[in-house]
Amino acid sequence: MTGALADNLLGASHPYYPVDLKLPGYVPPLLPFKVVLAIFFSASALLLVVSWIFTGDDSCLMPTDTPGPSENVTAQFTGRQRHFHTVDRILFCWFALTGVIHFVVEGAVVTFADFYKSESSNILFEIWKEYCQADSRYASRDPFTICMEAVTAFVEGPLCFVILYGMLKQKPWRFTLQFAVSLAQFYGDVLYFATSWYDGGVYARPEALYFWFYFIIVNSIWIVVPALVMGYSAGHINRRVAYASAQKKHQ
Repeated sequence: MTGALADNLLGASHPYYPVDLKLPGYVPPLLPFKVVLAIFFSASALLLVVSWIFTGDDSCLMPTDTPGPSENVTAQFTGRQRHFHTVDRILFCWFALTGVIHFVVEGAVVTFADFYKSESSNILFEIWKEYCQADSRYASRDPFTICMEAVTAFVEGPLCFVILYGMLKQKPWRFTLQFAVSLAQFYGDVLYFATSWYDGGVYARPEALYFWFYFIIVNSIWIVVPALVMGYSAGHINRRVAYASAQKKHQ
């Protein structure tokens, strides 16, 4: 191990593309990639399960006031309800997971620029050492990628938690915020793919695991799901506006 570390400290080889990328001080991952993936996906699954169970308890809803009879009739428009519907439970799970990933995982790669030099088995550094085989721009500190991730981690991440609060308190503004955060996720991911394509797609290793699974499939989640959330949120906002307009006409 000492010899390998010494070679890497001299500027040495790494598994990332392009092959002529210079990463002085690079230290290979200390955990097997299967262990890294198992930890990441197990933690993600646990968070989803906990969020799903939590939202199945009606007592988790914390309305700021008690709705009257007329409000119960129009609950689908006001966003106030006695329990989480299935779609809302799914959305809660999604924003809990994506908020943690944004703020913790992506926040780490923004904050610790020399993660690839780490000789510790810090799981966050190990995750990024592994993922950089799909996109080395995180290690080379590509300006667009790091700035985009900074916004994602420290703006979109906390806003996901604000959405969770809005869902628990049954705030009507949560639909607008859901749409805004999802639009930012969608737009950022489109640019993420587009800039890689514009540069010739030279940042990912060609193996299926790295290119198709890590880079294409995993990142596409933040295009597909935000698009669905935008559609759902926009539909609710549109129905609420139409309902408010109809109410005014009858006054």
